[in-house]
Amino acid sequence: TQMAYIPLDDDSKVRGKAAIEVLGSRLGKSGGSFLQQGLIFIFGNILNAGWAVAFLFYAVVLGWLGAADRLSGLFLAKTEMQKAELRGE
Repeated sequence: TQMAYIPLDDDSKVRGKAAIEVLGSRLGKSGGSFLQQGLIFIFGNILNAGWAVAFLFYAVVLGWLGAADRLSGLFLAKTEMQKAELRGE
């Protein structure tokens, strides 16, 4: 994730890292806990919710892969734009 900050200016780097750390860490943990509690409430225990947990896991993995692919494209576009600016184009 650190490479995504390279083409950004210093202010954007600081703000972006802070936002990701807060949102990714705190909201991710809280959201996971609430989701697990909801599944236990609905299914009675976590073992009965196994298929739902597996479905959610693979949905998150696919979403993460899609986001990583999109970030890769944005990163390459931004670095190419910066290289063009340095060459004076």
